[in-house]
Amino acid sequence: MHTKIGAILLVAGTCIGSGMISLPMVLAKLGLIPSIVLMLFIWSIMYYTSLINLELNLQAGQGLALGALGKLFAGKTAELIGTTSLKLLSYSLLAVFISGGSSVAQDLIAAKTSIEYSFNTISMCYAFVVMVVLLLPIQLIDHLNRLLFLGLLGVVAILMSGLALTVAWSDIPLFSERYHEVGVWATLISVVFTSFGFQVIFHTLANYCNMDKKTLKQAFLWGSLIPAIVYILWTCSLLSTVYHANPSFYIQMSEGQIGVGDLIQVLGGIAKWQSVQLLVWWISSLALATSVLGVGIGLCGTLKRMISKVISNPRVCHTLASIMTVMPAYLVVIYVPNAFIAVLGFAGMILAVIAILLPVYLLRRIKPEKLFYPELKRKSLIQLSLIVGVAVIACEGFNMLYGR
Repeated sequence: MHTKIGAILLVAGTCIGSGMISLPMVLAKLGLIPSIVLMLFIWSIMYYTSLINLELNLQAGQGLALGALGKLFAGKTAELIGTTSLKLLSYSLLAVFISGGSSVAQDLIAAKTSIEYSFNTISMCYAFVVMVVLLLPIQLIDHLNRLLFLGLLGVVAILMSGLALTVAWSDIPLFSERYHEVGVWATLISVVFTSFGFQVIFHTLANYCNMDKKTLKQAFLWGSLIPAIVYILWTCSLLSTVYHANPSFYIQMSEGQIGVGDLIQVLGGIAKWQSVQLLVWWISSLALATSVLGVGIGLCGTLKRMISKVISNPRVCHTLASIMTVMPAYLVVIYVPNAFIAVLGFAGMILAVIAILLPVYLLRRIKPEKLFYPELKRKSLIQLSLIVGVAVIACEGFNMLYGR
């Protein structure tokens, strides 16, 4: 039970991150009902495809990163695609989390003190703290993640209760004027898809749960469902509040013209609690912190295994792995303008390969006589998952060509 709870919270903590900030900002283009339908649909696809990834690990008999699974079941080319994609996704997500976390920290420090630090200084400190935390044993990180995640749920519950008091429930944005436009859906699908990204920790949790198929299934069911429920409640509360109290700002949100700091400031003016801005900052900080831990653990573990083949000293190996985990993402944050939303869309495209396309290919290659998860015998669900994966890549390709 102790392991199962830890695994559930690691999945949920990895999943909940950028979505807490990005989803309300992008889903204002659709309205509440299309947004809820989209989030539930993406969650169901991501949970189903998580079973494919788990099946591959169980068939392998040990927790292996996607590149290693590709080599085991399909050869060098699959290994290269899996390893490259997983590294790109991990670094993209870390860049998003460091960028968002640094931005929130900068706004909080500026609001609460008279001292203003540059974004580069804040992001450097944020990256250093992440590197230090990744040096801790995984059991310690697990407990830290539980603490952060439970704190996040508590703060979300408090803030949503306060926001609910300001909403006129007879006047909420059920549908936007543009929800039927294909172009609008194309601009946000990859961001929503990325908000349910937890695929970087499959191999870590497979070993952590001692390859127990029942524990792993429940961990990814509840670990992905909790974020889906939190996302829906959070997005509906926030959009309804802004729509009712500040219609002109809601229009700006639906047109994609606002940033994270703008949203926090407007919420502070709407809610009757003086501490609402602090609560939103806490939510954003905790959500990003739990995601950094989840993604960082998976990437750092993979790099540590690679480095250990060359360097035998475990402390040096762990330290180098921690530095190599954080530094590339930090450099992206420093040199890519508006990294938060820009990198999120790119991450969605890579995630489609990692979560759906390559795992489905590997499962078809091995054709196991006995499946640990009988649900994977349903070819129609496999085909639907493939369609979704291709659609996510196509949508992000459209965004890159024509802009969001």
